[in-house]
Amino acid sequence: MTDSDEAADPELQQRLHAMETKLRRLKQTRNSHSDNARSCASQRNAVQSQRKEIQLEIDGRMAEQKKVRDKMNIQRARRDGIQEQIKILIDRSKAGRNHHNKAKSKVVQLAETVGDIDRINHRLMTDGSLSLDAEKAMVKRLKTLEGKRQELLPEVDEEARITVDLEDIEGSIQTLRAEADAAHASFVEAMNLADEMWESIKVMFADRDQLSAEADRHHHAMLEARGQADSVHEQLTSLLSEVNEIRDQLNEQKLEAEKWITDHNESVRKSRMTPDKDKDLAESITESLLSGGSITLGGSRRKEGESSERNSSDRKRRSRSGVVRRPRVSK
Repeated sequence: MTDSDEAADPELQQRLHAMETKLRRLKQTRNSHSDNARSCASQRNAVQSQRKEIQLEIDGRMAEQKKVRDKMNIQRARRDGIQEQIKILIDRSKAGRNHHNKAKSKVVQLAETVGDIDRINHRLMTDGSLSLDAEKAMVKRLKTLEGKRQELLPEVDEEARITVDLEDIEGSIQTLRAEADAAHASFVEAMNLADEMWESIKVMFADRDQLSAEADRHHHAMLEARGQADSVHEQLTSLLSEVNEIRDQLNEQKLEAEKWITDHNESVRKSRMTPDKDKDLAESITESLLSGGSITLGGSRRKEGESSERNSSDRKRRSRSGVVRRPRVSK
């Protein structure tokens, strides 16, 4: 531990240590909640993937069942149309053609129209006693029936179409009854097949719903874990702000202690410095000598006798050297 650390407030250091310990615990708790949230999300995605596969299989089987039900509806419409036509033929055999005002299905209308067309074509080809006007009227009637048939064909499925021979009503009734029974049998068979398919689809629906519930459970667990992680993160952020404030205070105290120690050491160093190591003093002496001044070392002053004796000795040395300095005469 350095001197600056010893100068820091021990109470702040202890408080910082406790808060940093709590900070580490909060980080571990937050990370644990985050890991739990990711795990729940992964489980949710896996379950949703299984649910999607089952849903695709359900959609495929529902499409197959729809085809079977469409066939069932066609056979039911064919059966009902044939039964209605049988009823009309029975009424016709009893009361002639006074049934025109009765409401008829498209299937029956198409059957009667096709029957009339066949009857007119057969007469035009076989009856040689027709007059020209009668033949023209029958051709005109035939064109009208052909137009009506073209209007009815798109509205009636091909499998539901029936054909009757109005010239042989009794035979047509027997034929239609046989066709009605066959259509009913096909209808029942298709209905049973559709019901069987639905039973298997219902099981898949139950599996899909169970997976949906499980995925929802994992999703809610993920949301809960994420919420807990967010809550802990808020506490961690608040605590981290306080920790940073304490760290700033300790850093300021450390800097102040370091500055005090530096200033103290500098003061001691200057107080123990000798003149020969004083760079500023050396520079000052040099400047004084260069400017023609004198210096005194040792802190003592020169005595007057010593000064006169020194000057006399200097003059004697100059006389011996033969150099005589004459006084200057002013003119």
